Amino acid sequence: MTDAGSTATPSLSPLRWRMPISLLVVSMINWFDRSAMSLALPKIATEHHWTTAEIGANGARLLSTFFLGYGLANMFLSPIAERFGPRKALMISVVAFSICTALNAPFGATVSALVALRFVLGLAEGIHFPMAGAIVSRWFPLGERSRANGIYIFGVQIAVIVGPFLMVPMIGHFGWRAMFLLLGSLGLIVALPAVIAVLRDDGPYAPPPGQQAVMSPLAVFRNPDYWLILLAGIGSNIILYGLTAWLPTYLAEGRHVAFADLAANTSAPYWLAALAIPIWAVLGDRTNKRALFAAVGCGMAGTMVLFGARAPSLLLTVIFLSAAIFFQNAYQTAEFAFVQRILPPGRVGAATGLYNGIAIIIGGAGGTALIGKIVETTGSYDSGLLVVVAAGWVNMLLLGLLYRRIRY
Repeated sequence: MTDAGSTATPSLSPLRWRMPISLLVVSMINWFDRSAMSLALPKIATEHHWTTAEIGANGARLLSTFFLGYGLANMFLSPIAERFGPRKALMISVVAFSICTALNAPFGATVSALVALRFVLGLAEGIHFPMAGAIVSRWFPLGERSRANGIYIFGVQIAVIVGPFLMVPMIGHFGWRAMFLLLGSLGLIVALPAVIAVLRDDGPYAPPPGQQAVMSPLAVFRNPDYWLILLAGIGSNIILYGLTAWLPTYLAEGRHVAFADLAANTSAPYWLAALAIPIWAVLGDRTNKRALFAAVGCGMAGTMVLFGARAPSLLLTVIFLSAAIFFQNAYQTAEFAFVQRILPPGRVGAATGLYNGIAIIIGGAGGTALIGKIVETTGSYDSGLLVVVAAGWVNMLLLGLLYRRIRY
């Protein structure tokens, strides 16, 4: 299969590596914002005296509604944002998600208001990864893209490791509303300057003006490799967001971890996973076997979650979940590189948005809602985690087939 990227070897400026570092800062802060509800949920539940069934039902609404807005923005706003320019689009995104996060403080008195704000937050954050992928495809050759994508994805790992240690004490000392106010301020003070000062739309692989939207974004569905990537993305989001969204509540309610100890136990599975980003990114770029590593990684992730759900102690659960997230990151470092591999740079932003949006809505929103429904029905958090197990095993098969087709 021929390369979808440029076959030329243009002059590459070392300054290009500043781009994914800037995107890392934005990824970290917008992940703080989206994951804050997961950490606040146990306190919100206590404040409203929810039962386990009510936590499952209301938690599913709060956690999954974000993904609905996020997915819709990916699909419908990414093509517009790409034409507008990735840099300007990201500036608007940062301002919007920062303000929306802060509004949880004055307007978060009811579940309905919190659900509405979660939906708008999803809309505001939805274009980030598609525009990040567009910038990477314009500045980096195919052989560097796992590392370039891995850098800004590493911001997610920083957020899930550091976030609980920042947000849990904030909630404990000042309340969950104050925590949302502080996070909103962080986006405007830190993330927005990083975008303005560093990011650029041009690059050695950027398409000539006027050639970005030659074909409809829907044309990608004629590509069978795109379908495989999309299905794998749905499974990956079930794994990733199923764990990220439900882990704090699972530990607090299912494993009876005290709220004061929640920060250490919630972030612990991501400590080892932080090492996974550079390991999988470098291995992918050097061996050109990204899809193969991702297949094995997803299969192992599902298996480790199964062991973790059945572990007799909290320590073993944390160890198995740490291994699961480590292996899952074999896919996270490669997923956007897959889209960048099969499509030319001028179509990467819109196609990534379409991929990410559908994968988020079905895998993120649907997966977290399904886990919540199983918890509500069975009263068992361990049963809910079996959804994650199945997603990992199915992905192993899909990505193995993808590797046979694209050898990337």
